[in-house]
Amino acid sequence: MTIETFELYSSVYKGFITTSIILFIIGVTGSGVTTLNCYQAGYVIFGIAIMLILIRLLNNFETIYKNSASLGKTIFIISPFILTLISIFGLLFLNVKYRDLILNEDVSDGYYSFSKTAIILLLVQLGIINVSMGDDSFAEKGFSGVTNTSVLLVGILILICTNIIRSILKYFTTDGYKNIFKI
Repeated sequence: MTIETFELYSSVYKGFITTSIILFIIGVTGSGVTTLNCYQAGYVIFGIAIMLILIRLLNNFETIYKNSASLGKTIFIISPFILTLISIFGLLFLNVKYRDLILNEDVSDGYYSFSKTAIILLLVQLGIINVSMGDDSFAEKGFSGVTNTSVLLVGILILICTNIIRSILKYFTTDGYKNIFKI
């Protein structure tokens, strides 16, 4: 990739990351349909940004990691982002599948707690990725081991939150006694 192409490409995924941060903040502060729609749009845009970063890392893998490119190193570099993509698309799937229950507030209060926890963890992960890509060394060396490990750790926590949200939506939905008077 030429320098101009790299700068254009990096500005595109940095723009996607910034957009998803804004959408998540709007979603956390809003309520109802606005929150759900902001979360869904944020998940999609963040997923696209992660895919673009993966493409960038894989395109320059040989030049960045010269002679030390092994299968273990490849898995170490790619796994945090794959895990993040799985979490993001899992959260998106759950929001789409259980949209009516969420909008009607027929879910447990735990859903809202873990949903906001997952969003806050996503924001932390977005911050880590955004700061690491702001370095000039990212173009030459890629992500550092500390950054990869941090993204992986936060990604595991997001995956745990996603699984808890799935359990809550699947097994702990209720009508909240709203239909008690419709006998």
